[in-house]
Amino acid sequence: MINLLIKRARITFVSLFLIAFGVTTGCALRYVADYDAVVLEEIICISKKVDMFYGEVLETPADKRWYEDFKGRYIEIEVDFRALLMRNKIRAFNEETTKQINIALELWLDDKAKHKEKNTVGDFIAERHRKQFARVFTAMAKGEKAKETRSGEAEN
Repeated sequence: MINLLIKRARITFVSLFLIAFGVTTGCALRYVADYDAVVLEEIICISKKVDMFYGEVLETPADKRWYEDFKGRYIEIEVDFRALLMRNKIRAFNEETTKQINIALELWLDDKAKHKEKNTVGDFIAERHRKQFARVFTAMAKGEKAKETRSGEAEN
């Protein structure tokens, strides 16, 4: 009976020590999805489509930037975003990338709605949103690329 109490006391002490050590040293486990080259390629592909879209908007005379003329490309790019979102939702430990894609999709849908409402897009907005999406896609691509480095370290 005394031996059992001593064993329990040791287990309790060791457990508390490990918990205290982990808390005081800031030890935290953080799981990150593995690198996916297909996802990186999709990010770059959608980025190119969005850049091309805004390039075409800017090359179209301001008084002829009717929503109806751009509607098909809005839908095509929206579908690409949704496919990328689904691909990332099914990957384990991929919440950050999924959040980034959700943000990009929301921005895209907002741009689409505003263009539909106003039936035009000004130069300032088109240029600003082109740069904004470039920053978003760069962040997503860098995040995915960082997973490659992390995956490589895990294999070594």
